[in-house]
Amino acid sequence: MQSSKYYGFAGALALFCGVAQAASAPSSVSPAAPPAALAARLADFDGWAARRMGAERIPGVTVGFSQGDVEWVKGYGYADLENRVPATAQSSYRMASVTKPMTAVAILQLVEQGKIDLDAPVQTYVPYFPVKPFPVTVRQLLGHLGGIDAYRDSRVEQHFKEHKDTRQSIAVFEQFDLIAEPGTRFRYTSYGYNLLGAVIEAASGESYGGYMRRHVWGPLGMDATVMDDPDAVIAHRVRGYRLAGKELKNSEFVDISSRFSAGGTRASVPDMLAFGRGVHAGKILSAASVAAMVQPMATRAGRLTNYGMGWEILPTGGRYAIAHSGQQPETVTYLYSFPSRKLTIAVAANLERVNPEAFVQRLFEAVTGEPWQLNTYIADAGAQRAYQVAQGLFEEGRAYAERTDQAYADAAATRAAFTHINRQALAPDAQAARAYIEAARHPAGGRVFLVAGASMARALRESGVDLNTYSRGGALAFARDYVRLSQDAKAGTVPRFDPAFEQAIVALAASWDRTAAIAWPAASVSIAALDSQLRTAFRGQRAYPDFVPELLDLAQASAARGEADAALAASRLAVELYPLSNRAHALQGLTLLRAGKTEPALAALRLALARDPLGAASPAALNLEAYRLKGSGAVAQGMAVLQAAASLHPRDANLQDSLAEFYVEQGLRPQAVEAYRQALQLDPRYPGAVGAKAAIIRLGGETKALAP
Repeated sequence: MQSSKYYGFAGALALFCGVAQAASAPSSVSPAAPPAALAARLADFDGWAARRMGAERIPGVTVGFSQGDVEWVKGYGYADLENRVPATAQSSYRMASVTKPMTAVAILQLVEQGKIDLDAPVQTYVPYFPVKPFPVTVRQLLGHLGGIDAYRDSRVEQHFKEHKDTRQSIAVFEQFDLIAEPGTRFRYTSYGYNLLGAVIEAASGESYGGYMRRHVWGPLGMDATVMDDPDAVIAHRVRGYRLAGKELKNSEFVDISSRFSAGGTRASVPDMLAFGRGVHAGKILSAASVAAMVQPMATRAGRLTNYGMGWEILPTGGRYAIAHSGQQPETVTYLYSFPSRKLTIAVAANLERVNPEAFVQRLFEAVTGEPWQLNTYIADAGAQRAYQVAQGLFEEGRAYAERTDQAYADAAATRAAFTHINRQALAPDAQAARAYIEAARHPAGGRVFLVAGASMARALRESGVDLNTYSRGGALAFARDYVRLSQDAKAGTVPRFDPAFEQAIVALAASWDRTAAIAWPAASVSIAALDSQLRTAFRGQRAYPDFVPELLDLAQASAARGEADAALAASRLAVELYPLSNRAHALQGLTLLRAGKTEPALAALRLALARDPLGAASPAALNLEAYRLKGSGAVAQGMAVLQAAASLHPRDANLQDSLAEFYVEQGLRPQAVEAYRQALQLDPRYPGAVGAKAAIIRLGGETKALAP
C-alpha cells in the first residue's frame, strides 16, 4: 500500500542570538486532517522544538516519523544560516554512524547469498589487512567485539582533509595492535565498520557505494542517500555549524571518505525513515537475518553489549526498540525504530555535539500519547531493591512480549529464575544482592530478569491484561498485577515471589497510583512555587515522579543565563525532594562547581558516588558533562568538572587524557604534557595511549620518560 505522506517546513522568520527559530506551521499526517488529539500534540511539538532550538542554539533540524502507512516529516530553522536556506524534509544531512546499520544490512544480504561467512576471519575477504595475534571474524566486527581500536590520535584521524579510497582508509589503522582478544571486550569503533565495507566490496565485486545503491538504498526508495563527496553537487546539502564559546561558527571542513562504510553517507530524514521501515518490514532481508541482527551480543564473560549487528538494542520503557545515533563534524543524527509498533522516528540536526535523542523522545510522546520513560523515585531506602528488581523484570519482560508471543523459556527454567531472584536478588546481604541485580539481565547472570519477566508478561496477557497499559503504569503496576495474579492462582501453578517482596511491591504501587499523575508544570514557575507544590504532593509518599531531569534542565538553563542563584536553588530542591538519588547530589555538585564553590561541590559529588558508583558522578558521566559544557561554550566550567573528576577518581587515565585535551585547546602546553604523562603512568595501555605519546612529542615534551 502506498504511504500517505506529509512534508512540512516551519519557517524560521526571526533570529534570536544568531540562531534560526522554528515557527509553528500547519502540519498533517495524511492528506486528510489529522485526528484532533494528534494534531494538538504535533502543534505542541512545534513549540517545544522552537524552545529547544533556542536554548541549544541549533540552526536547523529535520524530524519525522512513519507508522504503518502514515509518514510525517518537518524541517525547522535553517539548513544554511548565511543564505537563509530553510531546513526542510528534503534537506540532506551527513548521516554519521547511522551509516552502520546500513552496512550491517549489506553484510547480511551477502551472507544470505552465500558470499560471506560471518565466522570467517576478515582476511578471507580483505587479505591485505595484517594478521593479528588472534583471528578477527566478520560477526565480531558487526558487534564491535573484534578488538579493533578506535581513534588513537584524534587530532589527525578525525580531521583528514584529503579524499581516501578503501585501501587508504584501511591503512589508517591496519597497523594498530588489537586492544583485546576478540570476543572479550566491547569497543565501539568506526574502523571495524570500515573493514566491513572492504568485506562488502570484496564479496560483491562492487564499490561500497555502488553496492548500497543497487541493493539497499535503491530497493527501499532511498533516492536521496549518497556517499558524502565534497566535490559532488548534492541536492539540498545542509551546511554544518559548531559553537566556539558563545558564537556559532561554520564546521571545520573534514573529508569523511576515510569513514566510508562507518559514517560516510548523506541522506534525508524521509530516507532514514524508509530504511528503518524497510528493515523491520523485511523488504531487503529475510526474517531470520533481521532476527539475528537485532539480538544483542555478549562478551565471552557473559556481559551483554546492548549492541547487535549494526543496531543499539536496549529495552526502552519496557518497549522493544532498536536504534543508532550519529555524530561527526557538521551533524548529529538519530534513528529509532519500534518494530512491533511499525513506528520509526528520525532526526538530523546541523549543529555538532547536541543531543538529538531529546527530539526523538518528544516526538514519540506526541505520536503515541505515551510517556517515553516513567522516572520513579523510591523514597523508602529499604524498598529500593524491590523496585530495582521490578524495573528489571518489567524492562526485559514486557519488551520481549512486545516483540513476540512465543514463550522465552520452559516451565522448569522459569521456576529456577524465580528461585534465584528470591534467594539472591532479595537476600538479606544487600551488597551481594546489589551485585546479583546488576548481573541479572546478562547471560552471566542467567538472564533471569528476561526469563522471569517474559513469563510474567505472558501470564498477564493470557489473563486478559492489555500490556500497553503499562506504558503509563510502569514497573510497579506490572509487578503488582503479577503479584495479585499469582496470589489468586491455584498453589503451584504460577511462580511466586518472596512474600516480603510482594508486600513491598503492593505498597509501592499503591503510593505510585496516588502520585503518578503529578506532572511537571507546563508553564514556567518560580523555584519557591515548585518547592511548595511538590513538597505538598509528595509528602508521606513512598513512590513518586522523579523530576531530577527537569530540575537539571532548569539549573542548566539558569546557569547559562548567568542566574547562579536560581541554578543553585534548583539543585537544592533536587536534593531535598530526592535525597536518595545519586543524580540529585551530582546535580548539586555540578551546579556548585559552576558557581566556583569547589569544596561543597566535591562533598556533593562524593555523596552521589556513595549512592551509585556507576551513576552520575562516575568517571564516564563526569567526563561526558565536561565535554557537554565545552561544546556549549563553557570551557572553564568544563575544565573545573574534569579537575573535580580527577580528584574523585585519581586512578582514571582517561580523565587525565581529557584534561590534557582541554589544556591543549587553551594553549597550556606544559600542563597538557604533564596530564598526558600522568595518564600513561596510570595505564600505559589505555585506549588513548598511542595518541597521548604522539601528543607529548608534538608538544615538545621529553620522550624518554614515556611509559612503554
